[in-house]
Amino acid sequence: MFFRHLAIIGCVTLSPVVAGCHCPSAGCLPGTPIAACLGELTTGVETPPELYEALPDCQDGECGLTRLPTPAETYQLLDAETCQCHAATNANLANLVELERYWARIVIECDTQTVRDNLCLERDLLALHATGLRNKAAGAALEVFYQLAGLEVRKQYLEQALEESVRSLLRADRLHEEGLPVEIDRAEIAGSVSQLRDRKLQLEYLRVQLNGQLQMMLDCPQQEHDFYWPRVDWQVDLAPLDAEEALAVGLASRSDLRGLQLTICQLEKKTLPVARGVVAIADGTLGSVEPTAGLIHKIRCLRCSEGEVPIRCRQLALMLADTEQLATGEIKGAVYEIVLQQRRIVLAREAVKGRRERLHELTMKRDVDEVAIFELSKARGRLFEAESELVQQVVQLEIARVRLRKAQGLLAKECGFQPTLCLEGCCHGACCQ
Repeated sequence: MFFRHLAIIGCVTLSPVVAGCHCPSAGCLPGTPIAACLGELTTGVETPPELYEALPDCQDGECGLTRLPTPAETYQLLDAETCQCHAATNANLANLVELERYWARIVIECDTQTVRDNLCLERDLLALHATGLRNKAAGAALEVFYQLAGLEVRKQYLEQALEESVRSLLRADRLHEEGLPVEIDRAEIAGSVSQLRDRKLQLEYLRVQLNGQLQMMLDCPQQEHDFYWPRVDWQVDLAPLDAEEALAVGLASRSDLRGLQLTICQLEKKTLPVARGVVAIADGTLGSVEPTAGLIHKIRCLRCSEGEVPIRCRQLALMLADTEQLATGEIKGAVYEIVLQQRRIVLAREAVKGRRERLHELTMKRDVDEVAIFELSKARGRLFEAESELVQQVVQLEIARVRLRKAQGLLAKECGFQPTLCLEGCCHGACCQ
């Protein structure tokens, strides 16, 4: 009798496992909200809004507009090397990868030889990947750094041009009040003043953005009133570049190429799981086909890996060739961008030279030919604009140099991040036989 009850209890307990539990919500699908496509018809002809009358005259101080954040009395001095290496060191994703690499090291010390072989290769690939992430982080931070440096200088030229235009406007108003003839259109000067003030506002907003980006990239507290002052050596290097030499350096240094070469050299049956993960980087479908888990499937597919190894070798070889082509294009493109910027700097300097000579000419003839003060003021404004453009071209040259070093994979290396790989240098895998 006892065993009958025990059997009944066992059947009752196992019946949900065998038959499955009844799910009340499984028989019907939920409804989804739908918004109908309705709208009134219109001819699309309307009177433009009279915004001038609708807006208050903020020149009278009635608006109380909020001001953009401005720096305190002092800036935080920042040089390019510090920016580069702090960004590389504090790259959050790279540090996450380093933790994963450390976990692989722990498992290597404890598990079987096959697991060790797989994880040794994976640990080296993680080290290369972390270095590549640091290289990208350093490059992004340096680009922002040089943009901010150029902005601060251009802002000074813009303020000088604005002051010159305001003085011209005040002179025109004073002459008009005294009943004297004005040789320039006051509305034109007023429009120029408004445009320069608008550009100044945009630069101030961009300065807030760039400082915030740098704070985030350097892993510093986000403070909108803390501003960096980039210290830049403005000596321009116009020396010619050797594209082939730059390419040779880059192909030997890039972490993505080193990772693929390492995988090809170490590919064997026991490292196939790592190879599947590597080829999956190119496309999610690659590496997705692998023997089904389970004892029966393993017995039936004992020799499957012998057919998989040459396939993975071929895939990795194609990936390596494609990555080399992409790297070649990226490095040479960066070299030619530097060549472009060098030539643009020469043109910008010629423009500044012309503006300076014109201003000097007008100044020398001011007393002899009675050159109008407004013409001198306009010449000064054009000179400030040309000087600002020259600064912008120099900044673009520095950014192009940063992009070249990033394409070569040198930025992290310059900061001391050179991973020591335990498997690099020995090539005994099936792909090499």
